[in-house]
Amino acid sequence: MRKDSEKLTPRNWLTILGGIVAILLLIALFYVGYQIMHLINPPNTYETVLSATVEDKVEADGVLLFNETLIPGNGDLGYLVDDGARVSAGTVVAEIYTNHDQSTLRAQLNDLDEQISLLQRAENVSAPQVDSMIQERTTALYDLMDAVDRGQLDDLDTGKQDYLLAQNKILVVTGEASGFAAQIAALQASADQIRSRLGSPTQITAPLTGYFVRSANTRQLSQSASDILEMDVTTLKTYLDAGADAALSGCAGKMVSGFSWTYCGVCTAKEAQKLLRADGTPLTKTVKIRFPGQTNQALEGNLTEVTIDEASGLARFVLTCDSITADVLRLGQASAEVIVNETTGLRVPSAAVHYVLETEESDAASGADSASSQAGEDYIPGVYVKFGNLARFCRIDPVDNEHPLVTDGDYIIVAPKGTENSISEVRLYDQVIVEGQNLYDGKLLS
Repeated sequence: MRKDSEKLTPRNWLTILGGIVAILLLIALFYVGYQIMHLINPPNTYETVLSATVEDKVEADGVLLFNETLIPGNGDLGYLVDDGARVSAGTVVAEIYTNHDQSTLRAQLNDLDEQISLLQRAENVSAPQVDSMIQERTTALYDLMDAVDRGQLDDLDTGKQDYLLAQNKILVVTGEASGFAAQIAALQASADQIRSRLGSPTQITAPLTGYFVRSANTRQLSQSASDILEMDVTTLKTYLDAGADAALSGCAGKMVSGFSWTYCGVCTAKEAQKLLRADGTPLTKTVKIRFPGQTNQALEGNLTEVTIDEASGLARFVLTCDSITADVLRLGQASAEVIVNETTGLRVPSAAVHYVLETEESDAASGADSASSQAGEDYIPGVYVKFGNLARFCRIDPVDNEHPLVTDGDYIIVAPKGTENSISEVRLYDQVIVEGQNLYDGKLLS
């Protein structure tokens, strides 16, 4: 065979080039068609239904009013009780040191007393249930790690004590330690030595029974509680804008007697409507109050007064609470959130809600000779949910008095399936179709 016959002729090159161009054109046509199909029938987008709690709340600025008594005392103070501790009248709450060494010795003595107490409690263990003690130690370890993550020093100290106590109990019960008598004796000897060097600092006692708060950790209002409660809306607003409290100084701290305290606050007139019933009187149900940035704990309280000043667009309210915490006791003037309602349900995108026409027919009369019928039409709210590769329509409750509309940004809160007095069919973790074309119940999803 001749070699020059193996060479590609111009016609062969044109054939190959034409084939390549045809392939490229097919690819381009396929891409354009694919884009057109997506424009006509875009792919569905889904979102998982999760549980959420939405609060209907009122934001306010105000002051906390306590039945409080200042405790005289100043100088180099060493405190023997924590903030928020409830103590009896005559209890030593602080000491006045004459030199710096005394405060160091007191810290050492407190540490030794703590160790002695933990060992004594470990020796008094009575229930030889090792499994429960191991679980107790594990729980204490998790609490300790959680306190480290949050950076809460008070919880860190408590967690350390709980862990050591659980570990020492296990040592006693399992026989790895016959007891801690020798350790306790050695610690007691060290404590006695430090106590003798400490001497007898001047003691400061609680003048009455109540809750103790250190002076460095609390605030003092510039007006008395009675004067503040007599202020009208605009006067109270001016008082708050000028700064109602200052650091507590010149004393060792204060005692708060009783369990109740009062919050006197100012909010907008519009927000205050949430604090009123239909007849214009304060809500009689229990509400909750929280102080953002100070404590995340919400405490239950009751509204005793709500006064709206339409001229200023402001409102004044008074709330009483019977729960006391150390964080609350430290406050003077503070911003607050009054939680009127809490709604817990499933968080569903508003864009996923559809209204489907339902036709109900009922005969006007029963029997074979019935000649007339009555038809009624109703729009049923719901969402399309992905079940396998099918779209299923799941009802949600219509908005009415029993099922008010509760929103959370671009979401609504709906009752989960099985809720009493609800027709909702949506379940936790359902895959809701947020965007889709030509949706209907039973549609095959690609």
